[in-house]
Amino acid sequence: MEEPLKCFTNCLLCISGELVAQDLYFSSERGIITANYYYRKDGVERIDLNGRIVAPGYLDLQTNGMQGIHFTQLAAVGDPQEDERKLETVGKMESSLGVTGWWATVPTVSAERWKQIVPVLRPRSFASGADLLGAHVEGPFLNKSKKGAHNACYLQIPTEISPSKLYEDSNLHDTIKLITLAPELPGATALIGQLQEDYPHIVISLGHSAGTYEEGLAAVQMGARALTHVFNAMSPLHHRNPGLAGLMTTGKCYFSVIPDGIHLHPSVLTLCMRAEPQKCVFITDSIELAGLPDGVHPGHGQISGNQYRQGNKVTMEGTDTLIGSCCTLDECVRNAVAFSGCNLAEAVQCVTENIANMMSESKRGKLEPGRRADFVVLNEEGFVQETWMGGSRVWSDSSSS
Repeated sequence: MEEPLKCFTNCLLCISGELVAQDLYFSSERGIITANYYYRKDGVERIDLNGRIVAPGYLDLQTNGMQGIHFTQLAAVGDPQEDERKLETVGKMESSLGVTGWWATVPTVSAERWKQIVPVLRPRSFASGADLLGAHVEGPFLNKSKKGAHNACYLQIPTEISPSKLYEDSNLHDTIKLITLAPELPGATALIGQLQEDYPHIVISLGHSAGTYEEGLAAVQMGARALTHVFNAMSPLHHRNPGLAGLMTTGKCYFSVIPDGIHLHPSVLTLCMRAEPQKCVFITDSIELAGLPDGVHPGHGQISGNQYRQGNKVTMEGTDTLIGSCCTLDECVRNAVAFSGCNLAEAVQCVTENIANMMSESKRGKLEPGRRADFVVLNEEGFVQETWMGGSRVWSDSSSS
């Protein structure tokens, strides 16, 4: 007996930055995309999407939290069930935004807190919501002069402590998938080499740095693969001293940007996208105020004072220092189209295929046979109407039906 299949028909697929008119076959039983069985007459449930757009499930590479939950608050009261509830809440909100997989960012915290927080973020699925794919540790090996909203008291240099002592060896093997560090710090280049040798699955990204182009290039040659929120918390691009931002032109590293209209001018976002379309990655850098109302909110494990939210802009109260963003990933996609004039598929590529390639995710991020049947169904403006995981619909916008 032939395997029962589903098929999206009368739709456009986002494939490598292009919109392609093509049916998409998948198995709900196995949860994967299959070959195109266009010749089969029986055993196929055909779903007419009426010209809508199908993209791979979005991948959220850098979020510090949302919906009142900041990841520095995890493991604070010794209640694993409460931590699980918080993470599932994030997963549910993510799925409503078209996200099917996400990495939790932990910004710089005190030395003892790394070993408490990181294990809570081990990769796993939830009863409902997007999958947690591991942790991104953004610190503590950052340059104090480019600390942004990070607490300078907790920053360290690589020669002071080993990563296995700081994060714990088991967490480096099982949970941590991405580390952001400043390449100009004493011992940073050696640390990159050590991490690549001992934990080759971890992606090293350069950020919160005053490093030069030459220091960045040396780090890339040692195995660093990315730049974290390029232009933000980083030396500016100068025509005689390009800094880390100049690495965008080498073709040797990915680079993340925050397309919220606040962290980058629209023309700079366009420059980034055109520099290397296959290496450009969109992130939200969202914090726990995403999903909450405007106004003054208390701090947390990273921010000691109050935070002020006004739209997608969040600052430390009484200062101009930005604290992440309240932008959502689907909004980033729409912003990129509006700011740069790119087509929707080109913007989608920056939250799907490019991230999957950067993170060596072989089962997500592309609409090709053998990959997970994780999809987001969009209207022509890029608004999320349905989210599918493993071949089953997990969220839909009731107003679009």
